[in-house]
Amino acid sequence: MRRTVLLIAAVALLSGTVALRAQAPRPRIWQGVYTAAQAERGRAAYTTSCLRCHNADLSGDRGPALKGERFMTTWGGGGLDRLFAKVRDTMPPFATSTLDDATKLEIVTFILQTNGFPPAGTELAAADLASIQIVAQNEQPAVQNFSRVQVVGCVARGEANGWVLTGASEPALATDSAPAPTATARGSGRVVLINAGQFDAAAQIGQRVAARGLLYRDDRETLVALSSLIRLGACEN
Repeated sequence: MRRTVLLIAAVALLSGTVALRAQAPRPRIWQGVYTAAQAERGRAAYTTSCLRCHNADLSGDRGPALKGERFMTTWGGGGLDRLFAKVRDTMPPFATSTLDDATKLEIVTFILQTNGFPPAGTELAAADLASIQIVAQNEQPAVQNFSRVQVVGCVARGEANGWVLTGASEPALATDSAPAPTATARGSGRVVLINAGQFDAAAQIGQRVAARGLLYRDDRETLVALSSLIRLGACEN
C-alpha cells in the first residue's frame, strides 16, 4: 500500500512539471564527474601505492586490470560508490590505513580518466558517488525507480479488483529516442497498473497495450503508475 501511495504522490507532483517524452539525458558519468587536477593527484598516489600490483598502465599483474573490458565487466552497471568502497576498504592490501579516504577518492578519479570517462570543472565528492552509475559510452543507466517508462503487455484483472499487464516487456525509459510501441513486443513479466481505472482498463481486457508512467519495483513486484494506456491490438490466446 505504501508503494502505491508513493507512486500516486509522485505522479501528482510530476505530471504538471515534466513532459513524458523527454530526451534521455547523457549518463552523468559521461558529463564529467571529476577534474583533471584531481585525477593527476590520483595518478601520483596510484604510482606510489598501487602500481606494483596493477601495473603502470592499469593492465593488471598480481592485482586485476583496472581498465578496459575487465574493468567494465567487474564494475559496469554499478554505482561509483561500489568501486570507491572496494578501494577504501581493501587497498592497498594489508596496509589500508596508509592512504586516507580523500587520496583513495583521487585514485578512483585516475581510474575513471584511464578508462576514458571525461573530466569536468568540479571535483568528485564522496557524497556524489551513489548517484553516479558506471556505464559504457552510448549506454543508458539501468532504469531506476520513479523513472518514466514504457512497457507493453496484455491487460488482465489483478487482485482486489486491480489491473495488471501479463506477458509484459521489460520496462524501458520513455523518451523521444525510444522506439514506437508495437503489438509484437513480448515478455514474460507481470506489471501491476496503478490508476488503471482512469484509462478504462475494463474495456481493454485481452488487449495488448503500451503502458506509460512512473516505475516502482522491488524484489516482489513491478508497479507502474499510469499516465497513458495505448491500445495496440488483441492479445494472442
